[in-house]
Parts: sequence; structure tokens; C-alpha cells
Amino acid sequence: MPSDINKVHYFHAEANSLGGFVEQPIKQAVPAQASASLPAVGGHVTTRTGALSFEGVVSCSAAYTRVSGRHLETDGTPTTLVTSVVEGFNLLEVVTADRIVAQISLEHPLDGGAPVVTFTGSRFEGLKIGGRDAALTLNPSLLDAGAGTDPITWPLFQKTGQLQAAKLVKSAKSGGPAYNWVVNRYGWIAPAKAPGSILCSLVDGIDPAVPGKSFGHVLDIPSFGKVIFGEVMAFPASVHLSMIRAELGSPTSGGMNAAYVSANGGTVPPH
Repeated sequence: MPSDINKVHYFHAEANSLGGFVEQPIKQAVPAQASASLPAVGGHVTTRTGALSFEGVVSCSAAYTRVSGRHLETDGTPTTLVTSVVEGFNLLEVVTADRIVAQISLEHPLDGGAPVVTFTGSRFEGLKIGGRDAALTLNPSLLDAGAGTDPITWPLFQKTGQLQAAKLVKSAKSGGPAYNWVVNRYGWIAPAKAPGSILCSLVDGIDPAVPGKSFGHVLDIPSFGKVIFGEVMAFPASVHLSMIRAELGSPTSGGMNAAYVSANGGTVPPH
């Protein structure tokens, strides 16, 4: 990049493929696999780790990440691509997958507008829950960007999160007091407000044939815990994607992430 330019873009992207913690029956952190961070000036970083088997709780056959940031040659637009992959995933023999991919592409308009996001490439391959094939209903607004749909910017994240949360809350209320935690967790999103952050998901639904009770992208499995699929936490200028986030209950308790990526960045002086 020339040193006489008037504006400078600071890149930021992070990724890891697997990690978390266990509280019961042991108390120990699960080392983050294939962690990668992008230098502020941009560049390209790849990280790979081999097979992991952690105390019979979680395992994978391989994990790798890739983060890159550059200015397009055509007009200098800053772009970021961040990818996280975990292969041969197995969580307590309940949630398994051949391959899980999280990917975010972020483009910062030169006019200072909100960054445009795409999740193309993010997917589950061979996902099973309780040994059964798990068919997921995917959200077209977030996964089909560029195919005739609205570009993914902050307003679309807000709209998607509010619609999904309203459905989750309505479904949980009909399930009785046992699912009040869903109402408490997502009820703040449902009103037509404009919070500084929003939760939404690449997943709209889970096949009801799998074990447990599902609410949109959230699955509650007795004697196992809660699993959240394709969860996106979005802010006006940044986005985080976790393809699997598990909150383990009893007899094994703890938290686990599989295929996590995040990206933002900013240009100074601001517009």
C-alpha cells in the first residue's frame, strides 16, 4: 500500500476451530485448536492442528483456519475473509459431523457505509444428532446473499434476529415453564427495537425427528444440554459466527465451540 494515502484501513479477523471448557466430572479447559489472528495491516495466515481427543468428551480428526485481508486491486476496497473448519467432530457421541465450516467475507465500502457480509461456504456436512441424520432448515436471507436477495448489512441482521427471536419465544411459551430459559435468553430481541447488538442464526429450524426439543436453531437435549447451531452475533461494524455452541448439562457440564470466526475493521480518519 502506498505510504502517501490519506486513509488507512485497520483489518481485524480471528478464528479457531474447537475449544471450550469442562466443569464436571473434571475441571479443565479444552485447548483452542487452530487459532489464527489477522495483522492489522492485512495479509494471510493459515493454522492447522491434527487430531484431538479430550477426555472422551470432545474429539476431532483435524482442524484448520484461514484469515486474510487485502485491498481490491480494482478500487482499493478493503476485504476480509475468515474461515474455520473442523473435521471428524464428535461431542459425547451425541452431536457428530464429518465436517463443519464457518466462513465470513467482509467488505468495507469506500464511502464509509456499513460493511457488507456474506456467509457463503458456511455449512454442516454429515451432521448427526443422537445417531440420526440432522436435517437443518437454513435461513435464505443470510445464506443466499448475492443471489437476488438484499445484501447482508446491519439492518438485515436486526430484521432476521427479531423475526427468529419472536418465533423462538412463541414456541417456548407453548412448551411450558421448563423452557422459560428460551424466553429469558431471546425475549429481549423480539420487540421492534434497535439494540446495539443482535443474535440471529444461519439456521431456522432443526428436524424434529432428532432427540430433544428444538426451538428454531436451538436444541435442548435431556441429560446432555443445549446446542445452538449457526449462531451469529452481529454489531453495526462487526460479526461473529459460531457454527456449534454447546452448553453441556448433566452428567457432563461445560461449554464448547466448534468452527468460530469473527471479523470487523475500520478506516481512519472516519468518513
